[in-house]
Amino acid sequence: MRTSLVLAAALLAAASSSAMALVNPFTEDFTAGASGWTTFNNAAPLTVSLTGGPDNSSFVSGAFNFSGQAAGATPVIIRGQEGASGDAFAGDWITGGVTQLSVFVRHDAGVPLTFFARPSASPAPGAVAIAFAPVPSGVWTLLTFAISPDSPQFVSFENGDYNSIFSNIGRLQFGVSVPASLAGVDQNFTFDVDKVMIVPAPGCVAVAGVGGLGLVSLRRRR
Repeated sequence: MRTSLVLAAALLAAASSSAMALVNPFTEDFTAGASGWTTFNNAAPLTVSLTGGPDNSSFVSGAFNFSGQAAGATPVIIRGQEGASGDAFAGDWITGGVTQLSVFVRHDAGVPLTFFARPSASPAPGAVAIAFAPVPSGVWTLLTFAISPDSPQFVSFENGDYNSIFSNIGRLQFGVSVPASLAGVDQNFTFDVDKVMIVPAPGCVAVAGVGGLGLVSLRRRR
């Protein structure tokens, strides 16, 4: 009995100490607000809408103006900096078993836009992964990025490499490649985001479930 109590206490302590660290799997659905996610310049929280998301649930929005942006530029539009989502995305994605990052996006720019994701070490460098299919205007679109050193979606590891970046993720950012038709256009466009998600390999989910069941069993026996 004493051994069970000690083990349960250790498991609870571990869970408590990791409450503000990487959570895998995890989905930020913005039901509790902007959760620390901010606009392109990190100046203000994103605007929260309670309905209208891809499943008619809550989502967040930010405005961006292409004035001063050249064709082919790659501005960050949405930022999940340190502390966003309670740091659930922050930590070692390699040992944590993260294999996929996904997000729903929508925009009203009037032309298809190519999006990218930039998971970043804290504070730098970052890894840039592109979504190959452009996102049409006005349509919720699911973007999926494979998290692997061999993924063809990664076009840059900036001033680091896969291991140095993904062993210490601190931020998540999403942006677009500026098309020639929008370069320098002085007009505010709206970018919507919902269900930012990381997931492990299927086997890792099963292991996590077994651990959770074990903790429940210990609590019941107590």
